[in-house]
Amino acid sequence: MIAISPRPVPARSDTRFHRQRDGRCRTSDIGGARIVRREQHLHRAGDPIDHPWLVVAGTFKSYLLKTDGDEQVLDFHTPGDIIGVEAMVQENAQCSIVALDTCNVRPLSMDDPAADFEDPESDTRKIIEAMYGETMRLMQRLQMISDSTEQRLARYLLEFSEVQRRRGLKPCEFRLPMRRRDLALYLNLATETLSRAFTRLRNRGLLAVDNYEIRILDAEGLRAVVEQRRAQDLPRFASS
Repeated sequence: MIAISPRPVPARSDTRFHRQRDGRCRTSDIGGARIVRREQHLHRAGDPIDHPWLVVAGTFKSYLLKTDGDEQVLDFHTPGDIIGVEAMVQENAQCSIVALDTCNVRPLSMDDPAADFEDPESDTRKIIEAMYGETMRLMQRLQMISDSTEQRLARYLLEFSEVQRRRGLKPCEFRLPMRRRDLALYLNLATETLSRAFTRLRNRGLLAVDNYEIRILDAEGLRAVVEQRRAQDLPRFASS
């Protein structure tokens, strides 16, 4: 994978977020909800950014462009996720955010943390939880580096299933919102390699796959795939 160094950006000195902590700027002061159509960008890397956004509906993809012009997919963002948290500390977006379908977002404000953190519906609480979530996702991505192809795919499908469950949707029957190529880039795989992984998991009776439609037939079997240790990862002992 080609390493990407995000463009350095200056720290915010007199920013909207700093002013909000004194002026108690609420969401209504920074604009209302916004509709973003499929393939439209919420913002691109380097664009000015004033506040984070809460995803209300739809799915976004965050990505960076590599030096050869190809995309490095960073994450997919579904309802309940917060994007653009970097607005708290800098003036420009770190990555590009594009809608994969028709999306609805609303801006978040950073209110007084001491006053609002205990309120689960406060913007401050949501932003802090989003920062924690980003840290956990980074740890999972680092763990994925040593995973096999099937483990990467199984891990992602289980994560997507859990998102569905939290949203009150069917956890084992869903439609993937991203193209197969985007998912392959996110998992750091070739598209053909990802397709073969889908086929192998299907042949093992773990999945039913119909293009973008996925049905998990054996969730425990998928978890076993994620948790299994490959033979080459096990320690080898010299025979006596």
